[in-house]
Amino acid sequence: MKKFLPLDRISLHGDIAVFMTDPADTIWGFDPSAPMDVYEGKLHGGWRKVPEDFSEFLIHNALGEAAFNAPHTTACDSMPNQRMSDVLAPLTQVAFGEWNWPASGHQIFMSETVIAHVCPALKDGAPLDSPAGCSEVQVGSIEPTGISYLHEMPGTEWF
Repeated sequence: MKKFLPLDRISLHGDIAVFMTDPADTIWGFDPSAPMDVYEGKLHGGWRKVPEDFSEFLIHNALGEAAFNAPHTTACDSMPNQRMSDVLAPLTQVAFGEWNWPASGHQIFMSETVIAHVCPALKDGAPLDSPAGCSEVQVGSIEPTGISYLHEMPGTEWF
């Protein structure tokens, strides 16, 4: 979903060198005087320093993208948070610094073969610790059986 710019297209946006964009108007960059510091911003807005150094940011980005681009994927755009323990039971949360892209509240969970990207749903969305809300879940696996347990959960719609 996000695209790294080719080296010859990295350019300054204010004092920050932009190296990655998304399909909307979010951009990521680094401070040339402190290249391990990563910033996120909007094309027509200010910058916010990401609470990760460049190495952790790259790993966080790669794992997030893997949930959407794995060989076998499924998603639910409005999973009640009280059901999320069933969805996440075989997975462990990966502790990353929080991003604002595309909004706050995004988390990554994984096992040896499955990775899940979880965030508040667009409708009735709330962080996982709010049982009255819903979350959006994108799950990817390197094996077709890795996500089969999700489709066996009664009363859920996966696509």
